[in-house]
Amino acid sequence: MMRVRRLLKLYHFSSRCVKRLHSIAVQLFLLFFVSILLPVLIGGYISYLKSARMIEEQVSNVASLTIKQVRDNMNFIFKSIDNTSMRLVSNKTIHEALQAKNITNDYESIQLNTEAKEFIMSLIMNMPEIMDIFILDIHKQNSVVSSSFVIDPWQTEWYRKVVQADGSAVWFGLSNTSYVKGSDMGIPVFGMGRMVKDVDTGKPLGVLFIEVRGKILTDTLDDLQFGQTGYTYLVDRDNRYTYHREPQLFGHLSDLTLPASTEVMRVQGKDMMVVPSELNNGWRVAGIVPVSELVASSVEIRDLTNWIALASAIVAIIMGYYVAYKIGRPLESLTRLMKRSEAGDLTVRSPIVGKNEIGQLARSFNKMIKQIDVLIGRIAEEENEKKKAEIRALRYQINPHFLYNTLNSIRWMAKLQRTEDVANAITTLVHLLEASLERSGPMVPLGEELSLLQKYMVIQQYRYNNDIALRIDCPPHLKQISIPRMLLQPIVENAIFHGIAPKEECGSISVSVHAEGKDAVIVIADDGIGIPQEKLPHLLSGNSGQRASGMTRIGLAHVHQTLQLYYGPSYGAQVSSTEGKGTVVRLVVPMREEEEGYVQSAAGR
Repeated sequence: MMRVRRLLKLYHFSSRCVKRLHSIAVQLFLLFFVSILLPVLIGGYISYLKSARMIEEQVSNVASLTIKQVRDNMNFIFKSIDNTSMRLVSNKTIHEALQAKNITNDYESIQLNTEAKEFIMSLIMNMPEIMDIFILDIHKQNSVVSSSFVIDPWQTEWYRKVVQADGSAVWFGLSNTSYVKGSDMGIPVFGMGRMVKDVDTGKPLGVLFIEVRGKILTDTLDDLQFGQTGYTYLVDRDNRYTYHREPQLFGHLSDLTLPASTEVMRVQGKDMMVVPSELNNGWRVAGIVPVSELVASSVEIRDLTNWIALASAIVAIIMGYYVAYKIGRPLESLTRLMKRSEAGDLTVRSPIVGKNEIGQLARSFNKMIKQIDVLIGRIAEEENEKKKAEIRALRYQINPHFLYNTLNSIRWMAKLQRTEDVANAITTLVHLLEASLERSGPMVPLGEELSLLQKYMVIQQYRYNNDIALRIDCPPHLKQISIPRMLLQPIVENAIFHGIAPKEECGSISVSVHAEGKDAVIVIADDGIGIPQEKLPHLLSGNSGQRASGMTRIGLAHVHQTLQLYYGPSYGAQVSSTEGKGTVVRLVVPMREEEEGYVQSAAGR
């Protein structure tokens, strides 16, 4: 007995727990409980990232400051050489030596050239980093050099580049081969060239080239190192190495495009921090720092973070499965059903029958969709009736129009005392009026409509003494499709009154039908006087810009509006015309056999 009571208590307790678990509040509590644990678990990882980032930023700042110092040192060196070049190209003695003006004999020429060389040698003595200074006459006559030629300098690449620069300084990177001697000097050298121009006329006089010992650069850059394997290099404007820790790369094109600012890039298969800076002469200096060395001191934190991340991943998988199964899947199912209902499927119903808030939401959704379905059905029915009323209004408009023009034709025959023709015309009119009463509905087979059109032409042929011919070409299988009643007669009537009658000659009207995909195309063409181009845009709106006698201007607008009311905006009439040649009206209708189903409802739009 006691055992049964314990089982009952356990049962009631478990029932209460199950009910509580059905509540979304309990489920959210579990979710937040786990979410609180996650920040604690991943704190180590965040700590690692933070420490690694701080170390990286500090090293990056140090590297940037170092590169800036190197840039300032390089700029000072290049500025000194540039100032020396400006002293040379502006020196009056050198200009006179190159131009050889006002010299009457060889002695004066030698003396002037000697003075220019003494000035050059004085600069070399005061600047021990300079090895040679060449000033070449572009005419190869009065060159001023600090030492003799070994190669023909006028044929060198540096001479051509300096001439092309037209006065701007041109810098040449480190090389183990002398630029002016053409031989291995045993030490690296670099150079700078500039055009010498006449101060007054700006006319080129010669080319200056200063060859400098590379030690002034290598002493500064060789000892500069970032971390254990980081290094520094210089590139020129063409991204060619002007300095590199490996001398064999001097002058070679670098395969790394330097960024505008400090950036981590992939260099030779490793992540490297690239710290660039631009020199005043257009060269760029870059420090390359391995990223692995930046965070080397945080390896222990990284290992701990990996274990924390692994534990967090396990917890996240369990939590994700729980949330997806208990909350996510029902909500996802409701979302899909809502999207289907938005697309117009009002037959959807949610199968969720849970006792929690999501189950209540599903039941409310089902009830809402059912009510919307009923309301849309009512709106569709009301809209259907509205469209039918609009079509009847158009029909009531076209019937007086048709009757007016027909009786007008009979009146003319009566004036001409053609009593037998009048009698036959009235008999035909009775048949046409009987057909327009819509006893069999607003839709008729196309074949029946074409038959009524032939009867209507009987009346018109009486009036015009058979001067108008009607040709009909319709395949038998297309005669079974349904179209709105009295659809073609207004178009033929307009063709007679506005196309053929005014030209006072025999005319013809052709009606042809063919299929295009799932649609049938009816083409009514006449050989009348045509329609002015400026009136064509207004025909289908019922406003042609000019009213004529009677009611003949409403026919095309009636046909176009009727087709759109029955079949939708993608169907209707198209009119094309050429003055003096005729008019073509093209009607497009779907090849369907329904009648009432044609009318477009509000729900279908």
